[in-house]
Amino acid sequence: MRKLSIIILGLAILGVGGALVVHFNPLCGEEMVMEKAAPDGRYVAVLMTRNCGATTGYVAHINIRSASSQLRADFFDGTIKDGEIWGSSKYSGERFCWSSSRHIEIGYPPEDGGHPQKTWRDVTISDDYRNPACP
Repeated sequence: MRKLSIIILGLAILGVGGALVVHFNPLCGEEMVMEKAAPDGRYVAVLMTRNCGATTGYVAHINIRSASSQLRADFFDGTIKDGEIWGSSKYSGERFCWSSSRHIEIGYPPEDGGHPQKTWRDVTISDDYRNPACP
């Protein structure tokens, strides 16, 4: 019985240790490229670049967050998916703007025939980056 308890305790320590190693050395890294606040300052759109190592391509993505909060990375893989409204491995760069406090314009074509997300909370998302309301 004592031997079984030691084995179980050892496996638990290895499991917790492995989870902590993966957490503090995640598989992916996220780099913030730029932030743009909504005109009323309630939300912030963030353009980021995700790097998951040499065998995968970089991914550009836009996330929206409340101005009073921060984006949080996933515990194990280090990716930030909360509030992600657009992502692409083909396109990047500054092609998004707030045309009003609750409307964001993204100027990238849909990837692989997909359709961009249309809403996030009370924000409407469209793909008309040439909107005259965009600076």
